[in-house]
Amino acid sequence: MSKGKGKFLKIIVATIALLSLTVVSVYTYMYIKERPGGLADQTLSKAMGLDETMSIPIGNTPEDAVEQFRTSSHNVHVVHQEPVDDDMIVFTQRTNSEAASNLQLEYVRKNNFGWKWVWGGGYGIGDVDPSEYALYYMNLPKLEGIDTPFPMVFGTIEHPGIQRVTAETEQNGSMSITEAKLIKTDMEEYVWFVMLPSSEGTPYTIKVYDEEGEQVGSKQNEMLNDSGSLTLGKRSASM
Repeated sequence: MSKGKGKFLKIIVATIALLSLTVVSVYTYMYIKERPGGLADQTLSKAMGLDETMSIPIGNTPEDAVEQFRTSSHNVHVVHQEPVDDDMIVFTQRTNSEAASNLQLEYVRKNNFGWKWVWGGGYGIGDVDPSEYALYYMNLPKLEGIDTPFPMVFGTIEHPGIQRVTAETEQNGSMSITEAKLIKTDMEEYVWFVMLPSSEGTPYTIKVYDEEGEQVGSKQNEMLNDSGSLTLGKRSASM
């Protein structure tokens, strides 16, 4: 073997070894970051204002990630899954709930090892006259330093005459109107959600419209972590 060929082979071997070491290092870092209780969980726990670090398990599917984090899948039914880039929003309801309306939204992120829960919440509304209410809603604010599609407002449509929902925000003198997405679930009801282009503390207004395009109700809120209802024919503010 000539000296030139030998030197060339040594360069190839050294390059392969360097690449292998780089791959192992990247994989190791990603595992340290994504493992339960790892760097990602530490960052999320800090953003949520927790004193201790959560240990969020890794699931094989978005639904599995939610079930493992919530620790109980008993009587929980997935009514819709909405892709957001490579991640997923999972809507669930408790089938054994005594609430007239209940809905849970969970945001799960995909990584190299599976799926992890990131952020979510839900509500339960007691027995009320459904003819008075257009919809129920819940706000989920953005977490500082965490890459998510929040802030978001979501809920259920309670009156069959509601055909359109919008969320309006005003910033720097400019009005922004965002259309809510309405989804018919396999439980023969509609859930809705809208991703807001606003920040925490920015007022937004939910408006609902009937099949003829007429506005039949509105409600103003702050982008905080709360829930409520919108009554037909009334315009109200929750500040």
